[in-house]
Amino acid sequence: MTDTGGVKGLRVLIADDHQLSAKALADSFRARGADVVGIVHSVPDALEAVRADLPDVLISDLDMGPGPSGVDLALRVRSALPATGVVLLTAYEEPKLFSSQMPALPPEVVYMVKQRVREIEELEAAVKLAIDYAHGLQSPPKPSSRSFLTESQADLLRLLAQGLSNQAIAQELSVSADSVAKSINRLAKRLGVARTTQHNVRVALSQRYFDFIGYQRER
Repeated sequence: MTDTGGVKGLRVLIADDHQLSAKALADSFRARGADVVGIVHSVPDALEAVRADLPDVLISDLDMGPGPSGVDLALRVRSALPATGVVLLTAYEEPKLFSSQMPALPPEVVYMVKQRVREIEELEAAVKLAIDYAHGLQSPPKPSSRSFLTESQADLLRLLAQGLSNQAIAQELSVSADSVAKSINRLAKRLGVARTTQHNVRVALSQRYFDFIGYQRER
Protein backbone atom coordinates (compact mmCIF):
# COMPACT_ATOMS: atom_id res chain seq x y z
CA MET A 1 0.00 0.00 0.00
CA THR A 2 2.92 2.34 -0.50
CA ASP A 3 1.55 3.83 -3.74
CA THR A 4 -0.45 7.03 -3.77
CA GLY A 5 -3.07 5.69 -6.17
CA GLY A 6 -6.80 5.78 -5.77
CA VAL A 7 -8.96 4.74 -2.85
CA LYS A 8 -11.28 2.43 -4.78
CA GLY A 9 -12.65 -0.28 -2.52
CA LEU A 10 -11.24 1.19 0.70
CA ARG A 11 -13.63 1.27 3.64
CA VAL A 12 -13.81 4.85 4.88
CA LEU A 13 -15.51 6.25 8.00
CA ILE A 14 -15.98 10.02 8.27
CA ALA A 15 -16.39 11.87 11.57
CA ASP A 16 -17.24 15.58 11.53
CA ASP A 17 -19.69 17.54 13.67
CA HIS A 18 -20.54 19.71 10.64
CA GLN A 19 -23.00 17.64 8.64
CA LEU A 20 -22.53 19.51 5.35
CA SER A 21 -18.75 19.15 5.47
CA ALA A 22 -19.05 15.46 6.29
CA LYS A 23 -21.47 14.85 3.43
CA ALA A 24 -19.31 16.72 0.93
CA LEU A 25 -16.27 14.69 1.94
CA ALA A 26 -18.24 11.44 1.74
CA ASP A 27 -19.54 12.33 -1.72
CA SER A 28 -16.00 13.05 -2.91
CA PHE A 29 -14.74 9.67 -1.71
CA ARG A 30 -17.70 7.78 -3.10
CA ALA A 31 -17.06 9.43 -6.46
CA ARG A 32 -13.52 8.04 -6.30
CA GLY A 33 -14.77 4.51 -5.67
CA ALA A 34 -14.31 4.31 -1.90
CA ASP A 35 -16.82 2.46 0.27
CA VAL A 36 -17.97 5.08 2.79
CA VAL A 37 -19.20 2.82 5.58
CA GLY A 38 -20.54 5.65 7.73
CA ILE A 39 -20.80 9.36 8.50
CA VAL A 40 -20.90 10.27 12.19
CA HIS A 41 -21.00 13.59 14.02
CA SER A 42 -19.64 12.88 17.50
CA VAL A 43 -16.74 11.04 19.10
CA PRO A 44 -18.94 8.44 20.88
CA ASP A 45 -20.73 7.65 17.61
CA ALA A 46 -17.40 7.44 15.81
CA LEU A 47 -16.01 4.95 18.35
CA GLU A 48 -19.11 2.81 18.04
CA ALA A 49 -18.96 2.92 14.24
CA VAL A 50 -15.25 2.05 14.13
CA ARG A 51 -15.84 -1.04 16.24
CA ALA A 52 -18.93 -2.08 14.28
CA ASP A 53 -17.80 -1.34 10.72
CA LEU A 54 -14.02 -1.91 10.98
CA PRO A 55 -13.06 0.70 8.37
CA ASP A 56 -9.66 0.75 6.71
CA VAL A 57 -9.36 4.41 7.62
CA LEU A 58 -11.09 7.01 9.78
CA ILE A 59 -11.11 10.62 8.59
CA SER A 60 -11.99 12.92 11.49
CA ASP A 61 -12.16 16.63 12.16
CA LEU A 62 -10.11 17.89 15.12
CA ASP A 63 -12.88 20.07 16.55
CA MET A 64 -15.84 17.79 17.21
CA GLY A 65 -17.80 20.31 19.25
CA PRO A 66 -18.29 20.14 23.04
CA GLY A 67 -16.68 17.11 24.63
CA PRO A 68 -13.92 14.86 23.32
CA SER A 69 -11.86 16.08 20.37
CA GLY A 70 -10.58 14.40 17.25
CA VAL A 71 -7.30 13.81 19.07
CA ASP A 72 -9.14 11.93 21.84
CA LEU A 73 -10.83 9.89 19.13
CA ALA A 74 -7.55 9.17 17.36
CA LEU A 75 -5.95 7.99 20.61
CA ARG A 76 -8.85 5.63 21.32
CA VAL A 77 -8.87 4.21 17.80
CA ARG A 78 -5.11 3.71 17.68
CA SER A 79 -5.28 1.90 21.03
CA ALA A 80 -8.31 -0.29 20.34
CA LEU A 81 -7.92 -0.91 16.59
CA PRO A 82 -4.31 -0.22 15.59
CA ALA A 83 -4.85 -1.62 12.08
CA THR A 84 -7.22 1.27 11.29
CA GLY A 85 -5.56 4.26 9.66
CA VAL A 86 -6.45 7.70 11.02
CA VAL A 87 -6.42 11.04 9.22
CA LEU A 88 -7.17 14.26 11.10
CA LEU A 89 -8.47 16.86 8.65
CA THR A 90 -8.65 20.23 10.36
CA ALA A 91 -8.50 24.00 9.93
CA TYR A 92 -5.93 24.26 12.73
CA GLU A 93 -2.36 24.64 11.47
CA GLU A 94 -1.14 23.76 14.96
CA PRO A 95 -3.07 21.34 17.23
CA LYS A 96 -1.97 23.25 20.35
CA LEU A 97 -3.93 26.28 19.17
CA PHE A 98 -7.10 24.26 19.61
CA SER A 99 -6.03 23.42 23.15
CA SER A 100 -2.59 23.73 24.71
CA GLN A 101 -3.57 20.90 27.07
CA MET A 102 -4.31 18.52 24.23
CA PRO A 103 -2.46 15.19 24.44
CA ALA A 104 0.12 14.45 21.79
CA LEU A 105 -1.09 12.84 18.59
CA PRO A 106 0.00 9.26 17.96
CA PRO A 107 2.77 9.39 15.34
CA GLU A 108 0.77 7.11 13.02
CA VAL A 109 -1.99 9.71 12.65
CA VAL A 110 -1.76 11.80 9.47
CA TYR A 111 -2.50 15.46 10.22
CA MET A 112 -3.85 17.52 7.31
CA VAL A 113 -4.76 21.21 7.25
CA LYS A 114 -7.94 21.80 5.24
CA GLN A 115 -6.91 25.09 3.71
CA ARG A 116 -3.75 23.51 2.33
CA VAL A 117 -5.57 20.73 0.49
CA ARG A 118 -5.96 21.76 -3.14
CA GLU A 119 -6.86 18.47 -4.80
CA ILE A 120 -8.72 15.36 -3.65
CA GLU A 121 -5.65 13.37 -4.69
CA GLU A 122 -3.76 14.92 -1.77
CA LEU A 123 -6.35 13.56 0.62
CA GLU A 124 -6.28 10.19 -1.12
CA ALA A 125 -2.52 10.07 -0.60
CA ALA A 126 -3.00 10.94 3.09
CA VAL A 127 -5.51 8.09 3.47
CA LYS A 128 -3.14 5.58 1.89
CA LEU A 129 -0.27 6.89 4.05
CA ALA A 130 -2.34 6.52 7.24
CA ILE A 131 -3.10 2.93 6.30
CA ASP A 132 0.57 2.27 5.58
CA TYR A 133 1.50 3.70 9.00
CA ALA A 134 -1.15 1.55 10.70
CA HIS A 135 0.18 -1.60 9.01
CA GLY A 136 3.84 -0.75 9.60
CA LEU A 137 4.60 -0.40 5.88
CA GLN A 138 6.08 3.06 6.38
CA SER A 139 7.63 4.72 9.41
CA PRO A 140 5.72 7.77 10.69
CA PRO A 141 7.53 11.05 11.40
CA LYS A 142 8.75 11.88 14.88
CA PRO A 143 6.01 13.52 16.99
CA SER A 144 8.21 16.58 17.59
CA SER A 145 8.14 17.41 13.89
CA ARG A 146 4.39 18.10 13.96
CA SER A 147 4.41 21.19 16.18
CA PHE A 148 6.01 24.58 15.64
CA LEU A 149 4.82 26.08 18.94
CA THR A 150 5.36 25.11 22.55
CA GLU A 151 2.36 24.94 24.88
CA SER A 152 3.28 28.30 26.44
CA GLN A 153 3.67 29.91 23.01
CA ALA A 154 0.27 28.60 21.94
CA ASP A 155 -1.31 30.01 25.11
CA LEU A 156 0.38 33.37 24.54
CA LEU A 157 -0.74 33.58 20.92
CA ARG A 158 -4.31 32.73 21.87
CA LEU A 159 -4.40 35.42 24.59
CA LEU A 160 -2.91 38.02 22.25
CA ALA A 161 -5.66 37.24 19.75
CA GLN A 162 -8.23 37.84 22.49
CA GLY A 163 -6.89 41.41 22.78
CA LEU A 164 -5.51 41.08 26.32
CA SER A 165 -2.88 43.55 27.52
CA ASN A 166 0.53 42.39 28.70
CA GLN A 167 -0.59 42.86 32.29
CA ALA A 168 -3.76 40.82 31.76
CA ILE A 169 -1.77 38.08 30.03
CA ALA A 170 0.71 38.11 32.90
CA GLN A 171 -2.12 37.58 35.39
CA GLU A 172 -3.61 34.82 33.24
CA LEU A 173 -0.29 32.96 32.95
CA SER A 174 0.95 33.80 36.47
CA VAL A 175 4.13 35.48 35.22
CA SER A 176 5.44 39.05 35.21
CA ALA A 177 4.51 41.63 32.59
CA ASP A 178 8.20 41.90 31.70
CA SER A 179 8.28 38.15 31.06
CA VAL A 180 5.25 38.51 28.78
CA ALA A 181 6.95 41.28 26.77
CA LYS A 182 10.05 39.14 26.29
CA SER A 183 7.93 36.13 25.34
CA ILE A 184 6.07 38.20 22.74
CA ASN A 185 9.40 39.21 21.19
CA ARG A 186 10.57 35.58 21.11
CA LEU A 187 7.27 34.47 19.60
CA ALA A 188 7.47 37.17 16.93
CA LYS A 189 10.96 36.01 16.04
CA ARG A 190 9.81 32.37 15.98
CA LEU A 191 6.99 33.22 13.54
CA GLY A 192 9.05 35.63 11.44
CA VAL A 193 7.07 38.72 12.44
CA ALA A 194 9.26 41.81 12.16
CA ARG A 195 8.74 45.06 14.07
CA THR A 196 8.60 48.11 11.78
CA THR A 197 7.07 51.58 11.94
CA GLN A 198 4.17 50.30 9.84
CA HIS A 199 3.94 46.93 11.56
CA ASN A 200 2.39 46.42 15.01
CA VAL A 201 3.75 43.14 16.34
CA ARG A 202 0.76 42.41 18.57
CA VAL A 203 -1.67 42.95 15.69
CA ALA A 204 0.48 40.87 13.34
CA LEU A 205 0.67 38.01 15.82
CA SER A 206 -3.10 38.14 16.34
CA GLN A 207 -3.56 37.93 12.58
CA ARG A 208 -1.24 34.92 12.49
CA TYR A 209 -3.39 33.22 15.11
CA PHE A 210 -6.54 33.63 13.03
CA ASP A 211 -4.69 32.42 9.95
CA PHE A 212 -3.47 29.37 11.88
CA ILE A 213 -6.99 28.38 12.96
CA GLY A 214 -8.41 28.78 9.47
CA TYR A 215 -10.36 31.99 10.09
CA GLN A 216 -11.14 33.69 6.77
CA ARG A 217 -10.43 37.37 7.36
CA GLU A 218 -10.56 40.14 4.78
CA ARG A 219 -7.18 40.96 3.25
